[in-house]
Amino acid sequence: MRIAVLGDSHGNTECIDVFMKNIGDVDYIIHTGDNFADIEYIAENYAVNIIGVKGNCDFQSKGKNELLEVIGGKKFFVTHGHQYAVKYGLNNIFYRGKELEADVVVFGHSHIPHYSLEEDMILLNPGSISLPRGGSSKGFAILDVNKDITVEFVEI
Repeated sequence: MRIAVLGDSHGNTECIDVFMKNIGDVDYIIHTGDNFADIEYIAENYAVNIIGVKGNCDFQSKGKNELLEVIGGKKFFVTHGHQYAVKYGLNNIFYRGKELEADVVVFGHSHIPHYSLEEDMILLNPGSISLPRGGSSKGFAILDVNKDITVEFVEI
């Protein structure tokens, strides 16, 4: 099972189109929010399975703040991250992931890529495909989900 993870696209359909050209064959796409309309854009313009959440800039969105999905036999907790203050540390989101017994916690908000493995749980922020911060480049993440999960960051 191959999953592309993006976030913080902020309505930049040009960057979304570049992302779509660079992901290759994937089974799922996960969007970490900001903008929820970008999830709808991808669903309307590409034949893909996509899930995602709304972010702090999605005031009028009908999207959910959090999702808990089983993909490839692994439990994914997806949230934008602002409600867990991820710009100031990952303790809050880590403990929420543990409460939910998640295998992978996927979040955005900071626009900075992050990967860590904490107590057998992956914490993953794909960064931003349109507005990177912290010296990072525009990019996303690819997850290969088998018995184990491998993560690769891809710059665009």
